[in-house]
Amino acid sequence: MITSLKQIGDYALASSKQSYIEQIIEDPNSNGKYNTVLVILFMKKGEGVIFQNVKMQEYSKEKVVKYAYKSGPPRGGDLTPTSKITNLDTSFKRIQYPLKKLYKKLEGVTTEEKEILSISQLLQDKEISKVILQRLQEIKYKDNAILTIALEKDNKTKYVGDFSIFIEELKEKYEEKFFFKESYNKAEKRSIGEDNLCYICGKKADKTYGYVSTFKFYNLDKRGFTSGGFNRGDAWKNYPVCQNCAMVLDQGKNYIEENLSARFCGIDYFIIPKTIFSTDGESNEDMFTVFEDLEEKVKFSLKEENRQKLSSSEKDLFDIMQDFDNYLNFNLLFYREEQSGNVFRILLYIEDVLPSYIKRIFEVKKQLDKDSLYHGLRGKEGKLFKLAFTFNLIADFFPVTDYEKSFLEITNGIFSRKKVSYKLLISRFVESLQERFRQNKGTNHNSLKAFMILQFLQELNLLKGRKEGTIKMTVLKDKYNQNIEDFFSKYSTFFDSDVKRAIFLEGVLAQFLLDIQYTERDATPFRGRLNGLKINEKVIKKLLPEIQNKLEEYKKNYYKSLEKLISQYMLQAEFSEISNGEISFYFIIGMNLAYQFKNTKEEAEKE
Repeated sequence: MITSLKQIGDYALASSKQSYIEQIIEDPNSNGKYNTVLVILFMKKGEGVIFQNVKMQEYSKEKVVKYAYKSGPPRGGDLTPTSKITNLDTSFKRIQYPLKKLYKKLEGVTTEEKEILSISQLLQDKEISKVILQRLQEIKYKDNAILTIALEKDNKTKYVGDFSIFIEELKEKYEEKFFFKESYNKAEKRSIGEDNLCYICGKKADKTYGYVSTFKFYNLDKRGFTSGGFNRGDAWKNYPVCQNCAMVLDQGKNYIEENLSARFCGIDYFIIPKTIFSTDGESNEDMFTVFEDLEEKVKFSLKEENRQKLSSSEKDLFDIMQDFDNYLNFNLLFYREEQSGNVFRILLYIEDVLPSYIKRIFEVKKQLDKDSLYHGLRGKEGKLFKLAFTFNLIADFFPVTDYEKSFLEITNGIFSRKKVSYKLLISRFVESLQERFRQNKGTNHNSLKAFMILQFLQELNLLKGRKEGTIKMTVLKDKYNQNIEDFFSKYSTFFDSDVKRAIFLEGVLAQFLLDIQYTERDATPFRGRLNGLKINEKVIKKLLPEIQNKLEEYKKNYYKSLEKLISQYMLQAEFSEISNGEISFYFIIGMNLAYQFKNTKEEAEKE
């Protein structure tokens, strides 16, 4: 991964037209929500500096370098006197923090040093800061705002980025993170090696740094992680990185986060491309071509309205992965940042995913999305919709908030082409559907989602532990059962035994009864006889005569042909072939697909 990150960093630097400082600073309006800039304006008067006013300006992309924004720790200040306003009092204190640090450091020798010291003194003056804060509070603006300082001098406005001292301080702070840890004890704060080989480029360097943790999964917070003892200051012996490579890795990280990362069912992930013939001496030119191609495909994909996606996220990188040939493959890294970005936790790392396999996944998705079984569903406010396969269907049953391990296990199985436990899926599907039933929520859409997931995995040959059943029953097709047998034939993989067919059809019959009850009584009292949808062999055999009796009581038993078919399948049923979870699942599926089998002849008999 480090080698790939280095290549990406090399490309980011080579293709960027930005200066060194532009690569360090951040755009405070990167999300497009900070379109107002509040400038605390000072003015040069003689040899001194005075507070002039507070001005409101419209954010300008051309002034990003002048704002020179670089975020700092949540409890401290930002690295320059430019800050995003969250709470005005807090943000006002945050812009003073870097000035206070410089106040202790500067000697006031140069003109610029004197200007910065004067501004710092004015901001610390209680009366003046009170006036400034009051002026800031009086300004009304929409959206969010950025707070910064500027100095009027010689009829020109000098912003933070125009002060060389702030820029040099930024550079120092940027490089300092590679070798300095404020939280460590005095003897371990700095980790710098001299005249040794860089782990990344293999070249000898005057200085190598020991705290280059580009992503926070490498850290030295636990003692004993350091080579040769317990002194973390010796970390450069573990992982020595020269100044240039440290910056290249950092730029590689920034490039990935900006271009090759997205959200996936509530989890962050990024893709790392590499050629299958990759070697340490691989030509950067070849990989640079790949990155350029990726950038173009990502931009085009975001503009395409009807593109296929594997998640509901606006930015889905999987659809562009399928467009490459197999000379390239991808590593997928799913992660979570915690403690305000101080901890980078790798949740799942999948290597060598081929574009042709991603293409196969999309082919299966397209095939399922076309299936009429998932069309014409009624959603909110009665609107019709089509169910489409995405991984969000899986996340509906395995939300990452509660079932992260299982969701990642399934995701890993799909992209790594490893079998996924059929037992795990059925157990969770049934548990979820039973819970919805207890809460009087609909199970129709969710049962179809579950069936679609099983179809998806079956088409990819990824279901583990699903036993094939036996069919002894021979059915002669007639006008009534034609529709049923056609359904069983279409989905034969999942209706491969007499027992599954019998249970499914009994679920259909149960729903017919509930529909009649609702029409007659505006209630469905028979729901209470369904045992909370916890169905086993004993329950399934008990329910059939009860359903028949109820239909007779209502004098609306239009389904005798169906009852006969259920009985015939039941006589041949081998309950040893099926688990209780599967019994419940097939019964629920039958209930929710009952509308597929309303027979026109029997409907006519009702009239």
